[in-house]
Amino acid sequence: MAKATVDDYEAIIATVTKYTEGCKKGDTALMREAFDKGAVIYGYQNGVLGAGSIENLYTAVDAVGGDEKAKARIDVLDVSGTVATVRVELEDWHQLTFTDYHSLIKIDGQWKIAAKVFHQY
Repeated sequence: MAKATVDDYEAIIATVTKYTEGCKKGDTALMREAFDKGAVIYGYQNGVLGAGSIENLYTAVDAVGGDEKAKARIDVLDVSGTVATVRVELEDWHQLTFTDYHSLIKIDGQWKIAAKVFHQY
């Protein structure tokens, strides 16, 4: 297994940034660039568990739009060969705050988010 490079870390952050910028701008086309087409989403919002296709995220963002006031922090927690785990803190997006954990996989040389699990505060 090859050691993760600085280029891998930068590519992972660039991928996840497409998600956070998509949230801020309400741009689901940009968000789609970050996620694998088969990605899944699980998490609690307002105390209710939601689960399913990542399409559910796009539907929600399309419904409420962006929020340029939102702030995001991306932390790469681990990279092992072709898989990575990232934590995202998204604050004040439509007056909501989320902690996300994204599982990424490198497919054909491109990092893609395969799963997003989250908790809303």
